[in-house]
Amino acid sequence: MTDIKKLDNRNREDPLDNEKRYLRKNIEELQKKYPGKYLVIQGLKIFGAFETYDQGVEYGISHIKGTPFLVRNVLEPDDKVADIPALALEIPL
Repeated sequence: MTDIKKLDNRNREDPLDNEKRYLRKNIEELQKKYPGKYLVIQGLKIFGAFETYDQGVEYGISHIKGTPFLVRNVLEPDDKVADIPALALEIPL
């Protein structure tokens, strides 16, 4: 897959930069493995694949605490990112 060292630096201006680069670099493989699914990505790991965006966000909120995570459909890898500051600050929703 991808060289982890190249994706290891977290960008302070875009805390999801690593996740976006991982998705772009591996998009063809991920589209084959998870066709039409919404992926929950944190760091260089796929935490889950879901039918809907909301299911992915709910999973991320309950399983990935205190760090940013990305939810994207593999068919729309450059889609806009929802910014939910409460999650980054660990404020319960």
